[in-house]
Amino acid sequence: KIGGGAGLCVAVLVRARALGPTGRGTIACITVTALVAARLAGLGITEATTVFVARRVEARAALLTNAVVFLFGSALLTAAVACGALIALGDQGPAGIGAPELAVIVAATVVSAMGDAGYCVLLGCGRLRPLALITATASWVYPVFLLAIWSTAGLTVLSAAVAWTVAESIRAGAYLAQSRRGLSLSRPDSGLLLEAVRFGSRAWVGSLARFLNFRTDQILMGFLATEAALGVYAVAVHASEVLLYLPAAMATALLPAAARTEVGLRTEQALRAFRSAALVTAAAALVAALIGPVLLPLVFGEAFDASVAPFLWLLPGALGFTAMIVFSNALVAHSAPGLSSVGPPVSLVVGIGLDLVLIPRFGASGAAAAASAAFLAGGCTGLLVFRRRSPFAWRALWLPRRSDLAVFGALARPLRAARSS
Repeated sequence: KIGGGAGLCVAVLVRARALGPTGRGTIACITVTALVAARLAGLGITEATTVFVARRVEARAALLTNAVVFLFGSALLTAAVACGALIALGDQGPAGIGAPELAVIVAATVVSAMGDAGYCVLLGCGRLRPLALITATASWVYPVFLLAIWSTAGLTVLSAAVAWTVAESIRAGAYLAQSRRGLSLSRPDSGLLLEAVRFGSRAWVGSLARFLNFRTDQILMGFLATEAALGVYAVAVHASEVLLYLPAAMATALLPAAARTEVGLRTEQALRAFRSAALVTAAAALVAALIGPVLLPLVFGEAFDASVAPFLWLLPGALGFTAMIVFSNALVAHSAPGLSSVGPPVSLVVGIGLDLVLIPRFGASGAAAAASAAFLAGGCTGLLVFRRRSPFAWRALWLPRRSDLAVFGALARPLRAARSS
């Protein structure tokens, strides 16, 4: 996550320097639309595939085939609907989106969905090392492409969008290639697909809402504010998302691990993951509050001075996100996908409501404050639902244990290895 995030930060920097706030806002509209469309296309298949692959070794080949076939067709349909909606909006829609950009959105939606198919199988198999390797390295393809284009032909919104789509296709190909290792080709299994849809659709509501929490505010900014304001906010969001890497990674690893673990041990597994992630996230947020206001204008340029205030407003939401993602994934592993879908929609509704009130008046800072409040609301809801499903003493949530500190050792090992090499 850290290695891939560093590559993303370089890409964001290049786009900000080359395109400015307005162009940065347009590219944000393109990428967010494609990512949201791909997530809509999933219908919970990725969540169900992760759990089923972890539990049903003999069905892994069929599960991979089902995921690829279903997501390909669904992504094409969803992308067509999204582009049709943008065309219907006409002048009322985001500026700078023409026929070439719409074609990029379609291609990027399909590519993203194919990447999700390979990702969920790798995750379900517990093959975290190749998953981490691809995540860390593939994210650097995009900034390399951007730098090459910028230094030769000059970077435009369209060329940046095409480069992103090509880079994501390389990532998706790597995920799919790794997910097929050790699996023979299989025909689609309609019965297994229907079972996956029934299970996954209940978790899909929550995972979609959680994903939209990251993107809806940027979509609303495209309609309620200027492209320049969206560009400023997008930089603040990307910078603050560094705080979410560890809780997201821990929740990702928790899902297949807990799905294979005995029922009696799953609650303590989730609590340990939350305590460890919350401890590191709180410490990182404090450091970010101190150095962020200095680094953002220094790195991205004076045009993005206005990103500092929304960046600071986004920091408190990191703890809410930690609770929401850890306990939502724990509920999926507990075979309670419906309950996992309670916290994220609460967060989404709170976020949209506050966005509509705060963005017209406060712009990027209003969107950031709304995002933090939404994550905190969703995190508290997810925690309460998990505690109702698996009761535990409140002190178990906050009282640290010696084993919780193991996360610091895990984080330090790569740094020690880097210094010794």
